[in-house]
Amino acid sequence: MSSGISKATIVGAVLAIVVIVAVTYYLVQMAHKPQSPHYPLSIIDYLGRNVTIQSQPSTIGIVSPDCAQIVYMLGLGNKVVLLDIYSKQLLNYLGVTVPSNATIISSIYPTPPLEPILLAHPSLICADAGFNYQFVEDTGTLADSGIAVIFIGGTDNTNVTGIYNDVMLVAKALGVTSRGELVVGRMGDILNYVRSHVTNAQPVTVAYLSWYNPIYVAGNSSFIGYYITVAGGYDPFTGMYPTITPTQLIIANPDYIIADDFMGNYSATLQAILSIPGINTTNAVKEGHVYILGNLAQSLVEEPGPGDPLESTCRHAS
Repeated sequence: MSSGISKATIVGAVLAIVVIVAVTYYLVQMAHKPQSPHYPLSIIDYLGRNVTIQSQPSTIGIVSPDCAQIVYMLGLGNKVVLLDIYSKQLLNYLGVTVPSNATIISSIYPTPPLEPILLAHPSLICADAGFNYQFVEDTGTLADSGIAVIFIGGTDNTNVTGIYNDVMLVAKALGVTSRGELVVGRMGDILNYVRSHVTNAQPVTVAYLSWYNPIYVAGNSSFIGYYITVAGGYDPFTGMYPTITPTQLIIANPDYIIADDFMGNYSATLQAILSIPGINTTNAVKEGHVYILGNLAQSLVEEPGPGDPLESTCRHAS
């Protein structure tokens, strides 16, 4: 077994992350600096679109969970009039109350439906360039109706810098730049804390599985791979979300296997993983280091945002 981060370090890191995120949420809602943003303003979103926002948005639409993380961390959840079912699920996991009059849309990939958006008529919509990639085709129609749309990097991001940029883009569009700076600063504190505790630890090899037949893994160029590295692990698979063979998985011989609950049931997902030919020879299986994420943990890992998947990643890279 490879020696990695100690259990005490993991517990300490997780507790610090929970505390810092909670404090950040409190601060941005209760102790933010008064701001007087000037509108109209023009911003360049992740897709390079020049978006003009005529006045400070009074209502917000969310069509991706990473957008939900940002909007609520900025303390503007009370302005949400439309959000997708996955964002609502994530907020429920976090114990955050969703406005009872908000419109809930059930389909967002590769683009959300126009009709409920037009009926809810939010001043501004936040979308994910990676997940809602066809939504850009509808932005002209929405603009004609007075609805501005900005795209964050979201699931296209490969590291925390992308999330920082996403937070500041949304904060600027909503006229709360100083709140964005506060959130980014606290995220930096989290990363620095974790890095300081894994600097001298021997890295452990971690395979992150999203499906088993064929085997889909996160890859070391993905956002998940980035956080595995930050937490003291190493993803041995090259690229972003590649498909690999059972032989490649066995050769990599991961010390840990972390997986989505892709079967929707812990036992079924575990059995699916254990059915991969030869997987019983890996260190991860022999030492009982197979972990399946569900509910909140899976949502945070799969949707890059300031809600911070480090809590989940650090918990298992031990």
